Amino acid sequence: MSHQNFEKYAIERPMTGPIAYDYVSFFKKHIDYKNSDLKILDFGCGDGRYFLFFKQFFRENNIYGVEVSEIRIKRAKKLGWKNVFKIKDFQPLPFKDSYFDFINFDQVIEHIPSNKIEFYLKELKRILKPNGKIIIVTPNYPIKRVYDLLNALVKRDPKRIFDDPTHVAQYNFKMLNSLLKKYFREAKLEPTEGLFYKWFRKNFFSHKIIGLCIK
Repeated sequence: MSHQNFEKYAIERPMTGPIAYDYVSFFKKHIDYKNSDLKILDFGCGDGRYFLFFKQFFRENNIYGVEVSEIRIKRAKKLGWKNVFKIKDFQPLPFKDSYFDFINFDQVIEHIPSNKIEFYLKELKRILKPNGKIIIVTPNYPIKRVYDLLNALVKRDPKRIFDDPTHVAQYNFKMLNSLLKKYFREAKLEPTEGLFYKWFRKNFFSHKIIGLCIK
């Protein structure tokens, strides 16, 4: 990730707004959100919007976040998030083995080069408790690019025609399933719908992929 300018990206693309309905539904279906004692990690926590979501269910001192951008870390801390830390690229995560019950991994994997992703998956597995869970979300390529074009037309924003410059890895259902099953005893992927998915009901047409990994 060293060649990617995540500080510039933080300035150009603040991460704000509500949590997607598809995510909230998936989260409540698979995570024991009524157990406030669960320890949570938001890996790639951005500006901290998931902190505001998770604190509805879990104790604040049990919610952790890590991020590579100093700008985003400062924004997250302004929200009152104490357990949020800046991490260095390709370095072990600053947590003990089997520490977390649940890890949020939302739209981060596409920012990690393919030659480094296995390192990070091993780290996430290491810090996850036995039977712990990960929710992963990522764009579904190549149909993601068609949705970009559609959004550019609807919102009259030519910039949306271009793919995110910090995306260095592109996944579809088959590729992601194959990768995750190397490290977790269960990996279940589901579509998040989208305009074309509503018409054709095939995973290929889903805008994004959402999945659950179990250690």
